[in-house]
Amino acid sequence: MTRVSNSTHDGKVVSVSGNSITSTCSNGQQHVHTVSKETRVTCDGQVSKVSELKSGDPIRVTLNGKDTVVAVDSGKTIPVKPLKA
Repeated sequence: MTRVSNSTHDGKVVSVSGNSITSTCSNGQQHVHTVSKETRVTCDGQVSKVSELKSGDPIRVTLNGKDTVVAVDSGKTIPVKPLKA
C-alpha cells in the first residue's frame, strides 16, 4: 500500500459558496477548494460548518495527495501571514 502524505495551505477566506471555499495565500494567489461531507471543519478547535466561515477568517486547508480536502481549520490558532510585496 502506498502512503499518501497530506499538504496544507494557510490563508484567508475570500468567499464561501455552497461547498466551495475561495481563499488567498500570503503571495496573494487565490485558491478554490471544494469540500465534501467527509471533510472535517473546525473553528477554534470546535466542530463547525463551511457555511459559518466568513470573509477574512484565517484558514488552514489540509489536502491529501490527491488534492482532496480532508480538513478545514479556522480561527485564532491559524497564523495570519501578511501579503508578500
